[in-house]
Order: sequence, then C-alpha cells, then structure tokens
Amino acid sequence: MQLKSLELVKRSGTFFDAAEARVPAALRLLQAERSDEVFPILLEEIVKLGFPRALVLSANFETGEVVPAGAIKCSEQFISKFRASLYAADHPIINIFHKLQPAVLPKSDFSLRPLYCHPVLYRNRTVCWEAERERRTDCLAVENYVGQRRLGLEEQQCRACDMRAYSAMVVVDVGKKDVPARSIKQLGSLVELANRYLARLFKIEHYYNRMRDMDVTISQMNNVMMSMADPVILTDAQHRVIMQNKAAARFFRLPEQPTEGGMRAVELNNMLFSAALSSMAMSGGETHRDLTLVDASEGEELLFEAVCVPSYTRDGLSTGIVTVMRDVTDLRKADQELQMNYEKLRQAEDIVRQDRDRLNLVIENVGDPIAVCDNEGKVVLLDPLAKGLFGSETEPTRDPIRIKNQAVLDAYISAFTFSFANTEGQTLRFTDPSTRQEVEYDARSGKIFDERGRVAYTVTVLRDWSAIRKIEQLKVERRMLEVEKFAAAGRLAATIAHEVNNPMEAIKNSIYLLSNKVDEEAEPVYEILKSETERVARIVRQMLGLYRNQESVKPVDVNLLLEDTLLLLGRQLQRANIAVQQEFGNIAQAVVSSDQLRQVFSNMVINAKDSMHDGGTLRIRTRQILSRDGLHGWIRILIGDTGAGIPKNMVQSIFEPFVTTKGEKGTGLGLWIVKGIIGNHGGKISVRSKIGRGTVFKIDLPVVRI
Repeated sequence: MQLKSLELVKRSGTFFDAAEARVPAALRLLQAERSDEVFPILLEEIVKLGFPRALVLSANFETGEVVPAGAIKCSEQFISKFRASLYAADHPIINIFHKLQPAVLPKSDFSLRPLYCHPVLYRNRTVCWEAERERRTDCLAVENYVGQRRLGLEEQQCRACDMRAYSAMVVVDVGKKDVPARSIKQLGSLVELANRYLARLFKIEHYYNRMRDMDVTISQMNNVMMSMADPVILTDAQHRVIMQNKAAARFFRLPEQPTEGGMRAVELNNMLFSAALSSMAMSGGETHRDLTLVDASEGEELLFEAVCVPSYTRDGLSTGIVTVMRDVTDLRKADQELQMNYEKLRQAEDIVRQDRDRLNLVIENVGDPIAVCDNEGKVVLLDPLAKGLFGSETEPTRDPIRIKNQAVLDAYISAFTFSFANTEGQTLRFTDPSTRQEVEYDARSGKIFDERGRVAYTVTVLRDWSAIRKIEQLKVERRMLEVEKFAAAGRLAATIAHEVNNPMEAIKNSIYLLSNKVDEEAEPVYEILKSETERVARIVRQMLGLYRNQESVKPVDVNLLLEDTLLLLGRQLQRANIAVQQEFGNIAQAVVSSDQLRQVFSNMVINAKDSMHDGGTLRIRTRQILSRDGLHGWIRILIGDTGAGIPKNMVQSIFEPFVTTKGEKGTGLGLWIVKGIIGNHGGKISVRSKIGRGTVFKIDLPVVRI
C-alpha cells in the first residue's frame, strides 16, 4: 500500500488557525482519522517548531522511485530536486533512506542550508493479529521496531498478514548551520510520534480494506452459489441451515402459497436431509450418499447424490458442512437402460450363435467347394463338395488324386495367408476324383482378423468355370447382337434425321415467304404452323447433334478447363478420400469447343472417382509435343487413377457404345461420347490399365503455335 500524495503547500499560507495553534501536537495527531491526514499535521507542527520549510518523500516500490508526497513552504523548484531512483546508491538522500537512520545532511546541491532527514517506516511494538493468531514472530512491524536485523526497502512486506508497508522520509530545512541538539531531538521525537499514529491508522485501513474485499468475495461467492443449478446448502456445526441457494429452496423451503402436499414434501425432505447429514457428519471427512427428495411443486421423486465436505478454521475447529447435491435421476435411468441393453446383448449373442449354426448349414449345402484354413494354412473346415476334392479335414487321405489336389491348395493358401493382401483371386486346376478329368476353378479368398489385427482364418470359395464360361459366351454373343442393333438403329436415326432436315428447311423457307401474305383470320393457324415447324426442326437438329458439332470453336487454355473441372468436382473427390496431383505444363491454346471439352474432362474425372472405391490418387498431367516443323504439334493430357482397373478383355472395346465396367449403374455411353468429341476435334484417345493398379487415359489434341 502506497501513501496518498499530498497537495503542495503554498509558501505564504498555513494549514492551521489560531485555535489549532494552541492544540498540542500529540492531540492533533490523535484526532487524525485517516493515514493521509498524518503527514499534513506533522508538516504543520514542524513549522510551529520554528523550522522554515519541510517536505515528505515517499518510496514507490512499483516504479522504483522516490517522489515528493507533500511539502510546506517549499517552492516547486526545490521540491523537484528530490525526485530520484530508489536504487541510486550514490545519492545522499537515497543513502540515508536505505540506512533507515535519521541524519543531518550538511550543505549540498539540494540546499545551501543543512537538511534533517528522518526515515519513516511502518513499525510497532505489538505483533499483528495474524501473527498473534498463528504464534509467529516474523511480524514486519515488530521487526522494524526492534531492529534485530536490517530490512531493505524492498523487503517491506509482512509475511504474516501479507501487507505492503509504507516507507517515507521527512526532510526538514533546519535553517542554521549550528542547530541545537535539543531542537533536533525534539524534531525526531515529533516525527516518531507521528509515525506511531500513522502505523496504527495504516493497519486499521489495511484491515478495513481486507474486510471490504472479503465482503466483495462473499458477495461473489453468494452469487455463484445462487446461480448454480445443483442444490447447495451451508450448515453450521449444529446442522442448522445458514444459507441455501434457489435450487435447494425448491426442496427445503415452503412456497409462497403452500399446499398440504407441498408442506408434507418439504417436511419429509428436511427430515431426510437432517438424518443423512447426521450420519455423514460422523465420518469426519468428505462423504457421498444417495438421497431421495420430493419436488414440492411437481410432486415428483428425484434421486440426488449428496456430497458433504466439512469446513474448518485455521485452528482445526469445525465450523459446519457444505453440501452439494447432484441430480442423478437421469443417470440412474441410464444405468437401468445399460442393464437392459446388456440383457439385449446377451439375447443378441444367442441369436448370433443361431445364425452361425445356420451359416454352417448353408456352407454345407452351397453349390461350390469351400475351404476354411487357420493362420498357419492348415485346413480346419471343408464343405461336402470340398471333401470330394480333398478328402476329410480330420483324417488323412491315401488317394493320389486328392493328395495332388491338397498340394495345389496348400501352396495357394500358404502364399495368400502370409501375403499383405486381404483378398485374392486366382485360377486353380484340380482333378475330379470321380471323372479323373482336370477342372478349372476360380479361387476367391479372404482373410478374417482377430481383435489384434492378426490373421485368424482364411476362407476360400472355389467356383467351377466350365459351366460359367458357356453362360458368359452366350451373354457376349447376345450383347454383340444388341450392340449391332443399337448401332444400326443409331445410323438409321441419323440418316432419317438428315433426310428429314432438307425438306424441313424448305418448309421453313416457305413459311417465311408467306409471313406477309396470310389473312388476319388465318394468322393463328399460321403461327401454330410456324411454331410446330420450328419444334420439329429442333428435334431433327437434336437427333443430328450426336453426330454433328454445331458449337463454334475458339482458342482455349486446356489447363484452365482442367482447373475449372477439378474445382467443380473437388467436393466429391474430397468426400471419396481421393487426393489430386496436378502437373500442368506450359502449353499453347487449343482451338476447341470449351463446353464439349469440359464434358470430356468431367466424364473422365467421374469415371476415375467411381473406380477408386476406398480412395486413392488422381493424377492429371499436361505437356506439349511439338512437330518437326515447330508450328504444329499436340497437347497431351494424361489422366490416371489408382482404382480397380479395367479387365483385359474390355480394354479393346471400352470406347464402344453400351460397354461399361460399372454394371447396372453405368450406361456404357460416356467413353463412346468422349471418343466422338475428341475425334471431332481431330484428336486421339487411348487407354492402358492393369487390374488392381489403376488406369491411365491419354488424350492428344492438335495445336498450331501462332
């Protein structure tokens, strides 16, 4: 705590009147009610003793400076000389400040006359209340008074009550070179007397400020407690309620208009709480207990978890109990639901067991051989068809054909079990023991992992390809016929549209020539004829649009079209967990139709996304290939993915109509349209693909450097 600054006193005026002049100094100091009134009275009394002028210097520990705090009959120029740093050891005033002993400073730069400097510290003969209560001897006031050890100015803070003490100095102009010792002694006694009164008022103000801060803290804590949603109750050592918040009053205090049921509920709640409080108080520490209370307004029973914490004084005496009750009604309901869910889980386990038995029954009756092996590649389960090929999984076989089949299966299973692939597909050849003919099977295998992520079992399904190949051959032949039909229908439609377009143009011209020769009565019929003719012409143009490009071409930046396409489809690629890698080279502009080229790029990017079911990487690269003459050349666009790939038997026909790798989800027209657009622009498109590795499409567009 720092001393409050006093106003500068005019040199020609005084602070006391004739009545005050007759009052002794001790009585005037005793009449001071605040600490900031002591130094003005002291300065006035110093002037009464016959000294010409005086001032008070105060140490500010926050800024590290010594500043004038008050003066009497001192000019501003004289006062300003005493401003200095608290740590300037070569300064004579600061040197006396640190020694904490009164001294007379002879003629110096401050004054041509001697100056009496008297340091003033917070000191007292009795310890503070905190040190007395805790039986401590390190009270700052007593240490300053006794002076057993020298305390620096920076140590002027009490360790018992944590109070920052004051540090000041009274500087008096004694006026003469030879001042009687009696006057100096009288002056020192007056300063010490003022310091005793100042220390008493300073401590009182400290306690007052602490009480005021404590009241603010109590008010804040009260507001916090009142705003809590959980009931909070403070009780004294006799279990009497001192304070409770609004949530607690809902259960333990009667409402303004009580009903008979509400009164009984409150009475029951108080009785239950008193009984619980008494039992929990016996433990002597923090305790928990469930407590059922009745809502006085709703009449509903609520379950609370009451937490009781005893409060103690610094001497260890019990002052009461703080009880916080948390509503756990919903929590207990959740616990009951958890128990019910556990019971349902047990029932689900029984259902799973039944499903497993049914699955085993299905495996035994499925139409394909199935083999289940452990993590070492040993067969643990075979269905009846697999037993016909390999024999029993429990008893060794002596049939050389089955032994040969087992060797082929063991080699395949061992390689798959210890590989990094989770699934595997391969063609295996086994000999049928009954017909002794070699049969080709399509082996499809998958891994089953345990809770630690290790391979527990492998399941292999063998499918006989002999019958399936015949069916596939029939499907291919039928599909070829359908493709030829669609192609013929497309060519026929284009031919008809072309033939119809010529007479339609003649009809349109005739209608145009009749525009000014139609009677007003026939005008409506003429308009109908004109609009319907236009509609038929549009239909014919749409039919021709599949084969003829009507859109104008212009120089286009292909890199910019690719960036626009990726920006448009960026959200879909991000949701599919697909990373995009772009390598755009410095290429010239291509003379193309921008909308049709956007259609090409969108189709290619969407096809790449659909092929990467579990995410992957989409790579797009552009570069320019110049011809030998340096003018003509090609813009090469590579669009690659890390998807499932295209089967070898479909790579050659992938650009034909109605050929798709998407099954029922695809139309088979996308790449056909892409190839048509690229061909209309004088370009070329090709593809290379590998199953499980991905697909790369290469597009070459002609370009002329201007």
